[in-house]
Amino acid sequence: MQGPHHTLILILFAMLCTSFQEVLWTQPSKAPSPGADDFLAGAYYYPWYAAPAQSEERGWMRQALRGRLTPRQLPALGVYSSRDPQVIGAHIEQSRRAGLDFWAVSWWGPGKREDRALQDHILKHPQAESLQYAILYESTGRLGSFEQPNYDSLIPDFEYLNQHLFSHPQYLRIQGKPVVFLYLTRVYFRNRGQEALAALRSRFPNLYLIGDEVFGPGYRGAHAQPWDAVTAYDVYGQSFQIEGATRKGLGRLLRSYQQAQEAAHAVGTAFVPGIAPGYNDRAVRQGHPGRPRYFTDEPDSREGDIFVSAIREVVVPMVDDQAERMFMITSFNEWYEDTQIEPTAGNQETTMVDDSDSGSYYTESDLYPDYGNLYLDLLKRELVQAQASREATQAEESEAAP
Repeated sequence: MQGPHHTLILILFAMLCTSFQEVLWTQPSKAPSPGADDFLAGAYYYPWYAAPAQSEERGWMRQALRGRLTPRQLPALGVYSSRDPQVIGAHIEQSRRAGLDFWAVSWWGPGKREDRALQDHILKHPQAESLQYAILYESTGRLGSFEQPNYDSLIPDFEYLNQHLFSHPQYLRIQGKPVVFLYLTRVYFRNRGQEALAALRSRFPNLYLIGDEVFGPGYRGAHAQPWDAVTAYDVYGQSFQIEGATRKGLGRLLRSYQQAQEAAHAVGTAFVPGIAPGYNDRAVRQGHPGRPRYFTDEPDSREGDIFVSAIREVVVPMVDDQAERMFMITSFNEWYEDTQIEPTAGNQETTMVDDSDSGSYYTESDLYPDYGNLYLDLLKRELVQAQASREATQAEESEAAP
């Protein structure tokens, strides 16, 4: 026969188990890391693509450099729809293969194509729990023009995000706070927009806001102060656009970042380094010289060398413990600007020829290999090597300690 004390113990034990389960169910889960746990690796992700009416059509790739090359270099998944579950699953698998932990998903407003793709297709995908997700708030689509910004949508937008996305178990958090990247804060919130930002902070005090702030030398701590962390989306414009695809361009980027990180730390703001494999937007807009993905000032440089050097010389020394050693890649799949690391089909010859009248308007006679899985594999290799090196250094320091 069981006495009253034994019964009381069973009741207390049951209550403890129930409480523990409630804690587990209510806490946001963290996606299992694909490896390289020493970093929090993210990439900007664009869910805005629609498949062409006919499978043989070039569709949206007509506005991308790779779709204008001769021969064309199409995505490994073809000219796809961002809502296709097979595409989403493949992108998640590719991201895990590369060592990515999360996507910062381009968001243009409630109910817009990108919003519906994220909520109805990406987050509901059976493999969604393999990654985490954050919002890239597209200021140019929500806050009006550079000349006449309008902040009326800011708080309603965040109320919508708070209601529909921030509580999702796979939503990225730092220090327990939902992370939001805001595009071009250096335009919309520098010397203006302060009242709107203060109102946002007051309404949602528990957000981790990352400002797209850093662009060239001379960054000031006062500009970093409103943000939890600062980063740079536009890698090209402050480095390789100025210096070409050269070592000097990479050095310019590193110096800008070092100065910006120092300024940010002086006011208690974290720094998130950003890198990109290359840049060419000549199929979608004019005015920017394209840049290949190898060093043009090194005769033996190969495809991917700029990306590898950026990881080794910018990311590894500059990831910030204050931001959980996060870094960003511009981008996973922004094909219009040719910053993507998403695989191409990889079955075409290297070319410098395009379909323009001159045969070189888009390429500017630079070489473009059909790179396949190269960037996924380079990223994973470099992250694993960097982590192993750091662990070895820590072990040596531990052994040398008195």
